[in-house]
Amino acid sequence: MYHAGFISELPNSLNSVYKFLLDGGVFMFCLLLLSFLSVAVILMKSVSLREGRVVPKGVQKAMNGAQEYINANDVANLANYLRSNSSALSRIGLGVIEGAPSSRIEASSTAEARAREEIVVLERGIALLEVVITIAPLLGLLGTVSGLVGVFSNIDATGAGSSRVQISSGIAEALNTTIAGLAVAVPTVIAHSYFTKKLERMGVRMEVLTDNFISAFYKNPSEILYSKLKGLVTEK
Repeated sequence: MYHAGFISELPNSLNSVYKFLLDGGVFMFCLLLLSFLSVAVILMKSVSLREGRVVPKGVQKAMNGAQEYINANDVANLANYLRSNSSALSRIGLGVIEGAPSSRIEASSTAEARAREEIVVLERGIALLEVVITIAPLLGLLGTVSGLVGVFSNIDATGAGSSRVQISSGIAEALNTTIAGLAVAVPTVIAHSYFTKKLERMGVRMEVLTDNFISAFYKNPSEILYSKLKGLVTEK
């Protein structure tokens, strides 16, 4: 009985949603497009900002154990491992090895430049969320104002009671776009804040790991280690 009642009420619910969207006019259509954009970006960033794709545990372990590779004269194996792993952290570490910088300062500059490039790539799409956050409430407000203008400009002189009914109904419909604008903006704000903080946290983690990685190579700066890195680049 309950299941049958739910099925019978479903078309009415869909009609209510359709009427809600239709009453908003062109502004509601724009908000609907923004909601699709927001959902698409959120799904994309949920995949691209997974820790396994940015700072994998295996790469963290390898970079933390760089001193062991150096002591075993096995830097080539470390480079091959980083090269085989497609992640932002591995590309930063590989840039330090393949660049064969002659000093720690040069190595830090190389890593910093590579890290900035990786962060720019990871931030792709987040700016779109900022656009949705800004535009959605404004479109909702614009739709409401436009609807109110239409309500007050179309009131007839059939009587005060009838006018009050028309005004109340018109205002309720006009406010639909404001509701929709906020409904799009609020979840987008939450997602934007989450992704921004997550990216910031992973950026700090990459910075610490890279600094330790460089320290392992340049703890005791010498021409011997520099020659090893140079030889590794030549063999590549």
